[in-house]
Amino acid sequence: MGVARVVVSAAVLLAAVGATEAVAPGAALAAPAANAKTIRLVLTVAKGESSTAPGRQRASLTCQPAGGTHKQARSACSQLAKVGGRPDRLQLAGGACTMQWDPVTVTANGSWKGRKVAYRHTFGNACSLTTTTGAVFSL
Repeated sequence: MGVARVVVSAAVLLAAVGATEAVAPGAALAAPAANAKTIRLVLTVAKGESSTAPGRQRASLTCQPAGGTHKQARSACSQLAKVGGRPDRLQLAGGACTMQWDPVTVTANGSWKGRKVAYRHTFGNACSLTTTTGAVFSL
């Protein structure tokens, strides 16, 4: 009976190892935890109602520490941190803007502390963009 128990234990162990390799061959199990603090966004600003318009501006933004190609990375990270990395929640107090229709479309794509960010919004003009989002889309 002792030999049978060893054989069964060995079979269970081999099955467990085989199942692990079948599910994630070569995958690092700690990778999700390491990415949980990652903040990486690609931001764009384009004139018009399309985010792919010619003359579109683009910048990368990383936070903790602030960096990337964004001109005002520290301010942008600080403003996004106040809204949990959700650009749709930005509502900065700003000055008055005209009602002139001169659309500007912005996007933010990437990750904020393990959560996917996919944001697109068209503002009526550059003034309303700036008074709403501050430094975030000041590329």
